[in-house]
Amino acid sequence: MQLPANQISKKMDKEVPLVSICIPTYNRAGMVGKAIESALTQSYQNIEVLVVDNASEDAIELVIAAYHDPRLKFFKNDRNLGLFGNFNRCVELSKGDYIHILHSDDYIDSHFTQKCVEFLEANSNVAMTFTSVQAISDVDQSSIKIHSQDQVLQAPEGFKEILRSRNLISCPSVMIRKEVYNSVGLYSLEYPYSGDFYQWLRIAKRFDIAYVAGATLFYRQGTHSESYQLLFKTPAGYMDTIKIFVRVVDELGDDVELYSRELNCAYRRHMRDCLFAGIARSESMIKYSNLIFIGFALSTWGLITPISLPDKTTKFSDFLLIFLTGCAIVVPGGRYCARKLFGFNSEKY
Repeated sequence: MQLPANQISKKMDKEVPLVSICIPTYNRAGMVGKAIESALTQSYQNIEVLVVDNASEDAIELVIAAYHDPRLKFFKNDRNLGLFGNFNRCVELSKGDYIHILHSDDYIDSHFTQKCVEFLEANSNVAMTFTSVQAISDVDQSSIKIHSQDQVLQAPEGFKEILRSRNLISCPSVMIRKEVYNSVGLYSLEYPYSGDFYQWLRIAKRFDIAYVAGATLFYRQGTHSESYQLLFKTPAGYMDTIKIFVRVVDELGDDVELYSRELNCAYRRHMRDCLFAGIARSESMIKYSNLIFIGFALSTWGLITPISLPDKTTKFSDFLLIFLTGCAIVVPGGRYCARKLFGFNSEKY
């Protein structure tokens, strides 16, 4: 399925901005300024910048008051809507035909919007773009570049690639045509920690998506981020992903066999993520049993559907890996030894 040709004029229109850069925020008064400045200083000027505060208790109003740009608009929710509830609020408030949800702790290079808009204007069949990422932490920086050139992933190849690949799409690098939200719906609130993953799968199953090589998102890692809370403070995100897998299989129906290889790849990756979390991260989740991640790994392992004899052998090996990891978690000092043996860095995302 393709989107209709884009008929939007390239000329400046102050009343109907072509791009809505939305910055959802919660208790980020000390960080949101960098995101706002990177949005307002874009080389592409036909924009609106919406800061949507999720009922914060900090001094966000003072931060906003320091800017005197008519393109900047501030909204404050009466109550906390949750992460993806606030994303949906951003979409509802936006007037642009293209929507970029930029996280309040991240920022973009000065030509980011221009590069993405030019690509979408030139490729009317593409529903959504994503970009390269420069990850920044207190100790190091790393670059994630998916391809060296712009690349279109036609439906459903993009859907398959999301299942196959780790870190294919960084949420705050995504720009989406507003009409796509009208078609597939807003972010699901059923998955409060992984709603973006489900949204990308929904879009890529039906529409072409594309990687724009010339734009960069600067992604700030640290204890402040939603990603950190998801990965290090609660097991809920890992459970969300399993629920999404089950829902995707249900939605594929009789076509599920067409995606067996990609689904098995996604299952095995998540299974190993759960095992890694059980060894390297479970100590920081003091409210939960360390073995919860073994349960998650077994649930994901159970979804794997072998399609050949080697697959069956691999699935048996996967079970042994789960068993040995469970032993390492139960035996006193086992997790420490496993971290040392395999060089696990529990602070890495």
